[in-house]
Amino acid sequence: MFSKESIEYLRKAVSEGRVSRGPIDLQILLTTRCNERCIFCPAQAVSERGKKNFAPRWQMPECDLNFGIFDRLCDDLYRLGGLKRVHITGGEPLLYKRIMAVIFLLRSSFPEAELALVTNGILLSEFASALVASGIERISISVNAGTEESFGLQSGVSGFNFEKVKTGIKAVRKERERKAFKKPYLSLTAVLNKHNYQKVEELLRLGIETGADALSFLPLMDFPFAGEEARSFAITESEFESFLRSLDELKPYAEKHKIYLGYTGDREHSGKLRSGDKYKKLRCWSGYSFAMVWPDGSVRPCCNC
Repeated sequence: MFSKESIEYLRKAVSEGRVSRGPIDLQILLTTRCNERCIFCPAQAVSERGKKNFAPRWQMPECDLNFGIFDRLCDDLYRLGGLKRVHITGGEPLLYKRIMAVIFLLRSSFPEAELALVTNGILLSEFASALVASGIERISISVNAGTEESFGLQSGVSGFNFEKVKTGIKAVRKERERKAFKKPYLSLTAVLNKHNYQKVEELLRLGIETGADALSFLPLMDFPFAGEEARSFAITESEFESFLRSLDELKPYAEKHKIYLGYTGDREHSGKLRSGDKYKKLRCWSGYSFAMVWPDGSVRPCCNC
């Protein structure tokens, strides 16, 4: 993804304790609004007390990123140089009224950068044609479940929306084929938890049915200050091993249908997203390599700051 030149620049910048250009990887949160209430999302999993004491950024009131601020941000990033990848997320970014203006401005300002949209897919069918035409490289659909029942349990909304998600993914795939485009790459993602660790095959069949290019399981964010109910969604070590066996058994079937199947986390942490004492031993490169823009216009070096 990143060139040798970019990596060498980062190494030199970190060793010298300086930054002379912008981040190579940017995440833009366009809105705090969302049309789902996923059980493992920080907005739902962490109590108001926990947010106040440990993560006040999650107490942000409902708001959208001001488009004027976004426009100036693009100017600043262009002058700084170095941007290689942008993830557009939220909340649910397709609720943002000027979402296509955001994508087209990023595409025109940074033609060499990889653009990715992270969405729950409920509104995807409404934007299928425009998204394919925009030239965006990747759309990641946070589906988490392979059936309507499981979808309802995890998303916190009616399972009826599951059909909307399926329709949206198929619409993008159909439009991509109609235009004979190779992009956008369609990736289904599932946060690994108690409700889906035994449902790998269900999710894989969903990916095949909708024409997705990949199905990736993501580690669950493990909040030490979250309530007992939220932490109960995490799987045990033995359950994680069972999940890995299912993954390995189904990979030949996935390859046969030309869909990538994998787990993106560190297997050492048994399905949870943790840094442990890693940054006591290694220097953190956030700020040098990565930054986040929040809906209130603030810029942070990472999601833990």
